Amino acid sequence: MKKGIVVFLIFLLLCVPLGSAIGEETTVTVSQYTDQNGDTAYIPSGFTVSDKSDEQTIRSGLVVIGPDGSEFVWIPTSITPLAVREFGSYFSGGDSLSGYYDETDEPIYQEMLASAEKYGGFYMGRYEASQGADGLPASKRVSESEPGRIWVQFSPQDTVIACKNLYADNDTVQGFFPWGINWDTTLQWLIDSGCKTEEEVSRDSTGWGNYSDDDFSPRASGQHTGVWEEAKANNIYDLAGNNWEWTQERCGSSYVMRGGGYNLMGGACPGSRYPAALRDPLPGNNHHPNVTFRIALYLK
Repeated sequence: MKKGIVVFLIFLLLCVPLGSAIGEETTVTVSQYTDQNGDTAYIPSGFTVSDKSDEQTIRSGLVVIGPDGSEFVWIPTSITPLAVREFGSYFSGGDSLSGYYDETDEPIYQEMLASAEKYGGFYMGRYEASQGADGLPASKRVSESEPGRIWVQFSPQDTVIACKNLYADNDTVQGFFPWGINWDTTLQWLIDSGCKTEEEVSRDSTGWGNYSDDDFSPRASGQHTGVWEEAKANNIYDLAGNNWEWTQERCGSSYVMRGGGYNLMGGACPGSRYPAALRDPLPGNNHHPNVTFRIALYLK
């Protein structure tokens, strides 16, 4: 073979992206993001980091935007290990997690655990779920100026499928319906990062939740999400109050709701407290008008 041809072939090989061959499409991968503090997160293909400076720091809530405009916040398990946490005795039905469980043998659950260990985190929806395009859910602000419809009256079984199908054509990320382990890790991260105290998370969330006894959201109806800045914690909106949120956590034959509701009290009255950490089981075939969910993502 002539020398010139050999050199040309070597040049071609050097130009082929890692993991691909001549004639094949470029391998799609996640990208590493490092913030101003040196903390790292991983960004799925097709997603972008928010261009707002207060949404670019991992410890205070790194916001990424999907190709459909949905927004998610990176939950760093390097700061808060992925684990179920008992936030005191404020659980519906008892003083402990007895009867509640997250563990499952489902492949998608095991993949989520492996992903969090590999990449050091997962993504939680920034907003309560709304109805997106093509019958899929979305994580977008819904307000009077940004119209949309909160996704309610949907059973947990249907929600599992809806979340799984979001970004089904993206080889770097998997949408999933959060388990209690994801919800608890998110709440514990708010405490570990200094954003909220344990008292504010587990006993009285009135100061940062959309409840009937807060002082910032008069005449709230739960039809919007992302409206009240007071209801934002590490760039995630409405974890407390607003609408109840389904999780895949189970208690007996029931699915467990979290967060409380806009028509309830966040902690002003003993015996009627509904802080962010509260668990409340409800039959999984219930299509309730005040119960929604939140989309989560893990990296493949």
